[in-house]
Formats: sequence, C-alpha cells, structure tokens
Amino acid sequence: MNELLHVYLSAWPTVWVMDTARYLVAATLMASILALFWRAGLGRRKLQPRDPVRGQRRREFLASLRTAFIFSLLGAIVAVGDHQGWITIYKNFRQAGPLYLFLSLALMLVAHDAYFYWAHRAMHHRRLFALFHRTHHLSRTPTPWAAYSFAIPEAVVHGAFVPLFLLVVPMHGLGLLAFGIVQILRNVMGHAGAEVHGAVFGPGQWLGWNNTTTHHDLHHEAGRYNYGLYFRWWDKLMGTEHPDYRRKFEAIASAATAGPTTSTSVHALTRTIMGIVAGSLFLLAADPVRADSGPAGRWMTPGAAAVVEITPCNGEPGLCGTVRWLWDSVDDRGRPRLDTQNSDTSLRTRPLVGLSILSGFARTANGGWEGRIYNPEDGQTYRATLRRMGADTLTIEGCVLFICQKQVWRSAAALAAALH
Repeated sequence: MNELLHVYLSAWPTVWVMDTARYLVAATLMASILALFWRAGLGRRKLQPRDPVRGQRRREFLASLRTAFIFSLLGAIVAVGDHQGWITIYKNFRQAGPLYLFLSLALMLVAHDAYFYWAHRAMHHRRLFALFHRTHHLSRTPTPWAAYSFAIPEAVVHGAFVPLFLLVVPMHGLGLLAFGIVQILRNVMGHAGAEVHGAVFGPGQWLGWNNTTTHHDLHHEAGRYNYGLYFRWWDKLMGTEHPDYRRKFEAIASAATAGPTTSTSVHALTRTIMGIVAGSLFLLAADPVRADSGPAGRWMTPGAAAVVEITPCNGEPGLCGTVRWLWDSVDDRGRPRLDTQNSDTSLRTRPLVGLSILSGFARTANGGWEGRIYNPEDGQTYRATLRRMGADTLTIEGCVLFICQKQVWRSAAALAAALH
C-alpha cells in the first residue's frame, strides 16, 4: 500500500500541472482568437443577442481550475494502474505500431462521445440536475472559460472516463496526450459564443457529422437538446437534436458571405485554428524521437523533493548527476543541509545542493544506462540503472546484493514549460 501511495503522489503533481495548463492554454487561445477576429467580422457570427453576465468569467475560471484539480486526482490513478499492470500504456512503437495509435485514438474519441452523451443526458434528469449539472448551466451564454465549469460530482463523472477506458483498451502515451488536446480544443470551441466552424461543418456537408459551436450553444440556451460532445450521431439517433439547429447554423454560416471583410476573417480564423492543431500534432509526432534519447537533462525526484541535473561527467567517461535544488535545502537554523550521513567523516560538511550523486553511467546493450548512485540519506553508494521511458519520464533502480528499489523521476523542464 505504501508503494502504491508513493507512485500516486509522485505522479500527481505532473498530472495536475498538465491538466491545468491544458485548460489555461486552450481557453486563452480561444479567447484571444475571438478578440483578434471580432471586429474583423467574427462578431457577425455571435450566437446569442445577450452578453455574459457580470462576474461570469471569473466564476467559470475558478470552477474550471477546481475541475482540473479533480481530473488530476483521478488521472494519477492511471500511473498506479500502469505501475501495477492493471492497464497497459505503450511507451513506444515496438509493442504496437503507429496504426494502432491512430485506431485506438479514434476508438477512444467515439467511446468518449457515447459516454458523454449518456452521462450528460442523465445529469439533466430533474433528480440529478441540481447536484451534478446546474453549475455548468449557470453559463447560459457561455464563454471559452466555461469549458471545465463543473460542479464537483460532474467533474468526477467526466474525469472517470479515461481510467475506465484504459481498463478495457491499451493506449499509447501519445494517444492519451492527443486525446487530451482534442478534448479540450473541442470543448472551448463549443463554448466560444460565436460560430468558429466553417460551412463545411453544416448539416448535409461532408463534415456535418461533427458538432459545432452553434450545436452546443443551443444546448446552453434551450437546455433540453444537443447532449453530444464531438459528434451528432447520438442526438440524431435518439431524437434529441434541436429542431432549429440546421436553420440557425446555416443562417450564422451565411455571414461568411455577407461581405469580403467577414469572409477574410473566417478564412483567417480557420487557418489559425488549423495551425494550432497542426502544431500540436507536430509536437506529438516528435515525442518518439525524444523518448529514445538519453537521460541527460534536469529531473525531479518523487514528491518534488529534489532536482537532479544529468550531464556528461567532468573529465571522466559516462554521465553524472548533480543535485541542483532541494525542497528542504536548509535546516531548522536556516543553514544549508549537509552530507551528514557520509561514511567518510571528512565529507560530512559538503552541502547537499551541488552534490554529485550519480557517477559513471554508461549505455548498455539493452538501451539503458548503468552506473553508481549515492544516497545522502544513509551515506551509501549503490549500483544503479537508468532508463528513459518517455519524453518526460526516467526510471532509476538502485540495488545492493539482490535488493532493489525503483523510483520514477519526471522531467523538470517539461514541468517548467507547463507552468509557463
């Protein structure tokens, strides 16, 4: 049980930062796009005559941050499941190739749309609405900041999808990252308040099976229709699509031909959104290359206890690792913490920050790295192996005789980038 708790607590900070950053980046991008193109013609695509009420954006923002926190608490369970072998997350293409990545991602999106439709529709039941869904519908005229504006019970329901899906379907780590990006982008687009989809997304067109901003905005305005997230399939099948959807979307989309200014702005908006999506896919495609690189870089130890920088050794072959930061770097008297447990008494006055704890790591035939690790907690040095398990994950295992302990270190650079 202690080991599972340790894995959970080690994974949770990274998951929390990623979930929060994903929301902040997506909502900020959509709000910026709306502001940039509003006077250029996007304002003619405004879906409701009313404006958001005073204080609404602040409420949506705070509720969404709370939801991201809840999502991270549930998402960290995935790390425990992966550690225990309850679920399968592929770290590279040796076990399942790129075709499986795209097919499993498509299946996940289809499954999520079904899950969302039925959970969403259930939360509109009169006995469940106040507890689960009323918070979200306080935004009758939604803004991009409403994407995660859920009550706690609703956030738990939505956040449970990924762990439940992974119990049934193995996924690539890249697939999970892509799912998160698609999910939040579609979410903020649905709450934009102005139609950001082109005419090709209209009913009867070749992309008409997708939901649009108009589709979800009608749900906020009317409350009894349009329960789907990505696609129109379930609403069409179950007869829950708003009867006025086609007329309203076509009326809004026709604004693109109202004048050259509007047409230009819509085309520019489309190029902007496609650029964002293409950039995200480029970053995803680059991950396998980074995942095969060595362990050089700055790494955060479990519980954010320390940051260790791994670089080529100074004047010696192999890689070495130096402590660059400690969470608890000073003692009760405000003095730097020292290497007081070292078996060599002459070294006990060395500060822990700046201490070299990894030495002589050389690449092995199986793609890992072997060397020595010094543990300041007991003053002993052990044999150890390093293995990079993804773009942002490093496993380190230290052994003495036949007893080994494993830790998972996270990329400090990735965490810093997410915070910015």
